[in-house]
Amino acid sequence: MREQSTTVLTYLTKPVVVIGGALIIAAVAIGFALAASPVAPTGQYTAAVMAPITAQGGASSELSFQVPGQIVSTPVAIGQRVNDGETLVVLDQSSLLATRAGAVANLEAAQARLAALKAGTRPEQLAIDQTAVTQAANTLTNALAAAYTNADDAVHAKADQLFTNPRNASAQLTLLVADAMLVNRIQAERVTLEPVLASWNATLAAASDDPESAVASSEANVKTVTAFLDDLTTALAESSPSGAISAATIVGYQTSVNAGRLNMIAALSSIVTADTAYKAATGALTLAQAGATQNDIDAQQAVVDAAAAALRGVDVALRESVLTAPFAGTITVMNARLGQTVVPGQTLVSIESSGGSKASALVVPSSSVITDGNQAFVFVKDGSAAPAKTSVTTGLVSATGMTEIVSGLSAGQEVLTFGTDNK
Repeated sequence: MREQSTTVLTYLTKPVVVIGGALIIAAVAIGFALAASPVAPTGQYTAAVMAPITAQGGASSELSFQVPGQIVSTPVAIGQRVNDGETLVVLDQSSLLATRAGAVANLEAAQARLAALKAGTRPEQLAIDQTAVTQAANTLTNALAAAYTNADDAVHAKADQLFTNPRNASAQLTLLVADAMLVNRIQAERVTLEPVLASWNATLAAASDDPESAVASSEANVKTVTAFLDDLTTALAESSPSGAISAATIVGYQTSVNAGRLNMIAALSSIVTADTAYKAATGALTLAQAGATQNDIDAQQAVVDAAAAALRGVDVALRESVLTAPFAGTITVMNARLGQTVVPGQTLVSIESSGGSKASALVVPSSSVITDGNQAFVFVKDGSAAPAKTSVTTGLVSATGMTEIVSGLSAGQEVLTFGTDNK
């Protein structure tokens, strides 16, 4: 049978390799290309066997950091033999370690918050929130009661001393005021206030059942009383002493009425503050009783993911601050010095390897192994007319023409060896 030929291209390179945490090994590369043919490949079959193997040649790498920094450790020297993964140069990691501690704390806090949201509100927290509502309601009730008390005092104790028949429809202002329209308005306001105060007192009795209605009516009533006192203050400022009312008496009225006005202003502020606190407390209790929504949980999960990513980023930076050996070998160049500041890409260490060896490995002739890009395969005899194309993972390649098969074959399987006649 006619011989099927193959073209073999072998090349050896030693490119510069930039290393920073993850190392890239530039080593001997051997490529094979099988000529395309519609005819099934032919050749001589040979069995895969277990045998010792020693790699041919060696590999070399020039190593550098991917990050800048200051060198704090150089545990190796020129001529020293190192193992795969052994530390060669270390950059200062103090700031990175501090950053990592903060990243760990942030992640743990975010995870704790997420766990709390998923677990829901604890009964203890619900009890606290309920207590807050009760206290806020009591404060609001007290503020409403105080507002009424101050209004009653401002009208009946402080303002009524300026009137005759103050509590009925014939109330008359006793001051001597030139502005008749102002006097008529004050007298009408006083007449109106009596039923307002009576209704207000009745409303407060049911305030606990309908606090919002009690708040609304109380605020309106406070403003009505305050407007009356404002007009009365104006009348006092415009009044003239008479035989019945002296200048000193007018000053006393002014002091009394002004005190009532200030009490009403303070009462309105207290109602607004207490009502705001009550609404906040009831809102917090409602949210606690409802528990976290799925949107809340999803948002917190995003916070956890971001914190975890930040921690991974710090860990990558820590790994990149340590230069390690990509393989076992001998240090041939050492340009790193303690205290030196390095920049990314600056070659600091060179290492050479004499190859490796194994006392027992599954091997086949190198001419049986075909490569296609990053894939390697062999043709395995399977009893049919044409051999089966089988993907394999290769290992060491010896100078005697044998290649280690790490996976894809078993001892005893026969593979096609190209370049010979099929007997």
